[in-house]
Amino acid sequence: MENTSKLAPIDKAKTGMAKWFSLVILLMAQMGTMGDNSGLSVSTASLINELGASVSDIAFANAMYPLIAGACMIAGGMLGLIWGWKRLFQVGALLLCLAEIIAAYTDNIQIFIFVARSLSGFGASFLIPAVLGLIVGIYTDTKDRAIAFGAVAAAVGVANTAAPLVFGFLIDKFDYRVAFEALAIYFGMIFILGFALEKIEKPTVKIKFDFIGTILVSIGLLSVIVGLLKISEWGLITPLSPSFHILGISPTLPLVLFGIAILIVFIKWEHQFELKNGACLMPQSFIKTPQLRDGLYMCGMVFFVLGAYILIGITYCQLVAGYSATDTAVLLMVFSMGMLITSLATPTKFAHVSCRKLCMVGIGFCVLASLSGALGTEIDSINKAFFASALFTGLGCGIIASQASLIVTAAVNQRDATQSGGVQATSRNIGQTIGIAVLGSVLMFSLTNMVKSDAANSDLISTQTKQQVEQISSIPFLSDKDFTQLVENNITEKKDYPVLVDINREARKSSAQLSWLVLAAMCFMSIFTLTKNIPNYSLINKS
Repeated sequence: MENTSKLAPIDKAKTGMAKWFSLVILLMAQMGTMGDNSGLSVSTASLINELGASVSDIAFANAMYPLIAGACMIAGGMLGLIWGWKRLFQVGALLLCLAEIIAAYTDNIQIFIFVARSLSGFGASFLIPAVLGLIVGIYTDTKDRAIAFGAVAAAVGVANTAAPLVFGFLIDKFDYRVAFEALAIYFGMIFILGFALEKIEKPTVKIKFDFIGTILVSIGLLSVIVGLLKISEWGLITPLSPSFHILGISPTLPLVLFGIAILIVFIKWEHQFELKNGACLMPQSFIKTPQLRDGLYMCGMVFFVLGAYILIGITYCQLVAGYSATDTAVLLMVFSMGMLITSLATPTKFAHVSCRKLCMVGIGFCVLASLSGALGTEIDSINKAFFASALFTGLGCGIIASQASLIVTAAVNQRDATQSGGVQATSRNIGQTIGIAVLGSVLMFSLTNMVKSDAANSDLISTQTKQQVEQISSIPFLSDKDFTQLVENNITEKKDYPVLVDINREARKSSAQLSWLVLAAMCFMSIFTLTKNIPNYSLINKS
């Protein structure tokens, strides 16, 4: 079976621009998906004003893309084998183009959420695995493949900064609809450019699509992702809302455990499906190959750190330090520059260094980034160490990202390597979800406990106020203005308001620093626990 399903290599005689033209198209596609995902964040005010969206509508719109994309990425990886990677690429680009058109012209927020954002998620679940699959199929030389994967990592870093800036400029200069129209045109161009991509032959043996496996993995991943993301809203064990619980406990753990149970059933189903049909959504090589598992851990690690950094760092800059969108973009440019440097330089300048050592160094930079973040956090501002944190984050993530996909694809045969794009993309989504969930929980629960404890021990506020503070189920991370509003809604003694605001400011700083330290500890432990099976030699030089 394996020999009959080999993929045709490209013409190795190609050099210069001809050799890298396909990569340019793939990088454009990768940056487009990042633009679609991050651009929505700067459209909030426009959607509220023009479509009458509520805050919960905006949150739902932001969540719809990663939920759909995360649940369907693995299926996208298998569809590439069946349809062909170029076709999958172009279908993904068309779906995203259609999604942007609907987003630009609809006057209904529900259509925006459930049609436009859902189509974006489906489009990304095809386009992103296709990008990774095409890289594996087109660049069969290990060094070329390493450079291509490094370029993709650099594109992710650049897009994270450029997309909100471009989107924001179009919204400020024209209208949010123009921004989505521009994205529609962009993805239309991507579709047309897809015809110029190098052709990768489909397997000669007909592959049956796994519908039952697709349903199982989608339900399982959705349950786990939603459960993790809702920890700060629902609570971990004790329900934050007395009226929303399952047998007296928060729905979070039951939902996550249900998802894990479904995923276990999915893995067992995949084993039988592969034995019967020769191909499946999750080949056994993905599960049983230690090197591939650790490579997926590294894929997830990059987005785990990015999710945590945005949650802690960017939130603190905007809510506490008063950073504008432009100020935030400058900070993100420091991060992007670091990621750009290491993701491009590592495969070329450090090709002789072992993959394991590079990954350990990359994670080490993330540890330094977390410690710098803690040092750079002040009670109502940030200092220069915070910019060092952004730089170290970019440097570390760039090194890890340059190696992660290479580690995965080098661990299995060519057909499984091309299919692994869906699993790699899923590991990124899960990594980012875990980062947001874990650090978001640390941030909120520590802040709530600190405010309640400091209020209870304060001699400056009344007993009645202490009792009312204790009755607040959770205290989210808020600006001074928003926290004052929270106090006004829950506390009757107005004279205690200034003291409570001061207590919250101190607790807010301490909880942010604690979150940075937890991130540092988790990264430090992963140096020794998640890199054991990564090759202790260079996969580029094979030495």
